[in-house]
This record gives sequence, C-alpha cells and structure tokens, in this order.
Amino acid sequence: MKKIVGLLLVIFTAAFLPAVSANEKQAIAIIDTAIDTAQVNVFHEVCLMEEKQCPNKQSYMEGPGSAHMPASRGFEHGTQMVQIAQQVNPNMNIVFIRIYPQDRRGNIAKNAANVNSTVRQALEWVVNNKAKFNIVAVSASVGETKFSRRGHYCPVNSGIRNAIVSLQNLGVASIFAAGNRYDYARVDYPSCIAEAISVSSVGVRGNVERYSNRSAETDFFALGTIGSSTGTSAATVALASYWAKNYKGNFSDTYNYFKSIAKSASTEGFTTNLFVDVLN
Repeated sequence: MKKIVGLLLVIFTAAFLPAVSANEKQAIAIIDTAIDTAQVNVFHEVCLMEEKQCPNKQSYMEGPGSAHMPASRGFEHGTQMVQIAQQVNPNMNIVFIRIYPQDRRGNIAKNAANVNSTVRQALEWVVNNKAKFNIVAVSASVGETKFSRRGHYCPVNSGIRNAIVSLQNLGVASIFAAGNRYDYARVDYPSCIAEAISVSSVGVRGNVERYSNRSAETDFFALGTIGSSTGTSAATVALASYWAKNYKGNFSDTYNYFKSIAKSASTEGFTTNLFVDVLN
C-alpha cells in the first residue's frame, strides 16, 4: 500500500495557483514515445528530452506538432496509449509529453530517456502546469530494472520521488507500469517508489496475466489488453484515464474510492483484490 503524504510548502503554493473553470475538462498527462497526429488528436503537445531532437531542433518545445512522429520504428507506442486513453475516457483532455529521441537509424532510442532525468523533468513540467491544464493524473509506461543489491530493491532517487510527492500534494496521481518481466517479487522502477501508483495487468477473462510483474508495491491491477495493445503499459494508461473519469477532487479520496471498487482477480497460486474494471 502506498503512502499518502503532505508537504506544507507545496500545499501553500497550490493555494495561489490560478483557479480552473468548473466547466473545464479534467486532463491526464501521458509521458511516452511520440504521437502520430495523422491518427490521434490531443489537447496539448510537449517535447522534452536530453537530445536536441524536438521538431524545433532543440531539447524542449511546446504546441502543435511538438510530440509528432510517424507511428513506426518504435514510436507507435505513444499513439497506442492515446487511443486506449480515449477509449476508456473520451470526456477528458490529454497532454502528451514526448521524451524519446531517434537513434542514428531513425528508430526509437529506448535507452535515451533516463528515469531520473528526463522522466523527472516531465513530472516537474506537470507540477508547473497542473492548474493550467487541469491535470489530475500522469501515465508513464516507463521502467528500469537496475535494482539495489542492498536493503530494499527499489533504487529511489530523491529528485523523482520529490516530483511524485509534489504532484500527489497537488491532487495528481503519478501512475507507472509495473513491467512485463514475469517478476512476482519486484516491479520496475519508478513504479516501486512508495508514493507512485504501480499498475499490474489483468487479462480479458479477469485473470492476472502471467507476464505482468507484481509485488507488495503494486497498487492496482487493470485490464492490460485493449485493442491491439497488451501489457502493463496499456493497463497503466487505462487506469490513469479511469482515474480522471472518477476523480473525487483530491488524491486521497480518489485513491480510496479505487480501493473500494476493486475486485478480485487470480492466476494459479495467486489472488488479488486490487483489480479495477476500467471499462465499467
């Protein structure tokens, strides 16, 4: 079970953020590869990476076209995440943050998006823009497996943890994929951070998927096969979209509501009561 924490400074600052119109749609931020704007539309686009590969030839860009890449060579993942989000909750806005550059062959450079730098910066962007876009959840289907060898396996970095805690205090859930490595004792980093929400995967028959990582750090299980996508990435963006659909005005009330509606799911030798039916 994850900790619900509070930082007085963050709460004090949030009190002076611009008010959001009651008629404005809630939004989620999806941190991922890129989107093909010929296939999907989002409310706002951001490009943020270490390399100067945004469309403006810099490492940062905002506005139409900022996150665009054709849905191929590994970049299609982001487009798939947006399609799942819009299926689960069509009545919300999506802010898409592209964090992956290309390699020399034009393929996605998977190892270029470092969790403790690029993902942290993306989370900090959400902290600074939460009120502007009415963001209530972040979906990040990213993960690393460089675990600690001493003490608890989760290699917590203070920078990314502080960003997650700041978002939680602003009412925003930071939702990460548990990973797809058949690991039943550890989930990927930063999903394993206590204040993050870790999502594992359930199949279409209500069964816990064998490929899905799970551990004591898992907060919820969600459907991991939606459309042509299968995995904890799909489950993560689906849960984030469902979070926005059922948002109760703050983090703790929404988290507790999800706990109250969670159902049972099982696989051989394992049963959980943390399955949230995102298509209900």
